[in-house]
Amino acid sequence: MHEYSIVQSMLDLCEKHAKGKQVDKVVVKIGKMSGIEPHFLKESFNVFKEETTCQDATMEMHLIDITIVCKDCGKEDIVDSFNFFCPHCKGGNTEVLTGQEMHIDYIELKEEK
Repeated sequence: MHEYSIVQSMLDLCEKHAKGKQVDKVVVKIGKMSGIEPHFLKESFNVFKEETTCQDATMEMHLIDITIVCKDCGKEDIVDSFNFFCPHCKGGNTEVLTGQEMHIDYIELKEEK
């Protein structure tokens, strides 16, 4: 499961940007075509966050739809499956715009008391 190495990189980034403060929430965006299993990512996060600045943090995930643009008719659309033919002109000359990405959108730090 490559989710473990992804979580380790995420935790490293959180440590770097939190600068010693505790992280309250990590918000990630995951493309539906990224190859990442959201369930395993969250499970891995919960296992590896112990004894880090994220130990009490929650993870929020936003799934990103697969969006294509047709290079023949110029229209953009969301596709529900791995059928990359244009739903408008039925052409196959398309490009994937979104749905392959995975990144931390933002982190929220705990307020100091």
